[in-house]
Amino acid sequence: MRDSAGSTVRWSTGGAGLSGKHLRAYRRVEAGYETPSDTYFKLDHVLGPVLLARATESVRTTIPVRMQQGELVACELFSEPDAGSDMFSARTRATRVDGGWKLNGQKVWTSDAHLADIGVVFTRTSNEPGRRAFTAFVLDMHQEGVEVVPLRQMTGGAAFNEVYLDDAFVPDEYLLGEVGQGWDVVSEILARERAGIGSGLSRSGSGLANGSRLIALVREMGKQDDPLVRQQLVKTMTGFWATRQLTSNGSDKGGAKAYRSDPTPLASKLALSFNLRRAANLATQVLGPKLAADNGEWGTFSWNSLVLGEPGVHIFAGTDEIVRNSLAEKVLGQPRDGRRG
Repeated sequence: MRDSAGSTVRWSTGGAGLSGKHLRAYRRVEAGYETPSDTYFKLDHVLGPVLLARATESVRTTIPVRMQQGELVACELFSEPDAGSDMFSARTRATRVDGGWKLNGQKVWTSDAHLADIGVVFTRTSNEPGRRAFTAFVLDMHQEGVEVVPLRQMTGGAAFNEVYLDDAFVPDEYLLGEVGQGWDVVSEILARERAGIGSGLSRSGSGLANGSRLIALVREMGKQDDPLVRQQLVKTMTGFWATRQLTSNGSDKGGAKAYRSDPTPLASKLALSFNLRRAANLATQVLGPKLAADNGEWGTFSWNSLVLGEPGVHIFAGTDEIVRNSLAEKVLGQPRDGRRG
């Protein structure tokens, strides 16, 4: 990829041309300071490398740069009403037409689709069994034939959406990879997303990961001398610390030869689920009834959104159960359910 001046740039380091090791070293230093986030919902760093590797030249040289610069917001159109974690059941269909494809179907639980300019969409292009029946595209979210309907959550917000596709046109140049490679594209995106979710929250987590907000809450509620609360606080902070070491240093080197693939992305996502559950349980334990009603007291009702939103973490980017199965099968080499040997 080249910048506007024609110089070669690397995605992972924001154009400096350095290695991933340099980026990780910088992130470790940056973690000690209060700095603004350089991503929007992390999808520029999740989708950018995939677009650079698999998109056509016209897409590869334009969209990733605009995403990183904040000019474009992206979303992922994967799950469907009858195909959440079971993406092989996806029914959204792409039909070849002159100059491109027409997309018809419904996606659901699409984060930030109401804000997105583009989306990566997973579609069925064949009736044959197996992963080669699916193809991925880049979709213009503002075009005719794309309807976004926000879904109200129990937190009161509406970050998730239903997306209806009615003869939405995708030109051939917006194909990702080859026809029949949609499963490979989405698998790579999900692996990057899981790693990004775990590492992103473990770095700061709005004061959760470093414990600052949790400590302030415990002190404000006068529970700092409660031995059970202190024990849960330490467990929660230790969990975030351990995840930070995992995402900063990668999988353990001693066991690497025994692994079939790098466990870091899967382990990071699972660790996030555990850590946020501990944090939500701690907030509930400390606040009690003060969590449920906004009486104006500092640091009380504001935790309601975390507690109500935490169950969703166990679903997105693959349910906890799917992640555990993937760790067993893909990393440890265990047989799939119903098979021997």
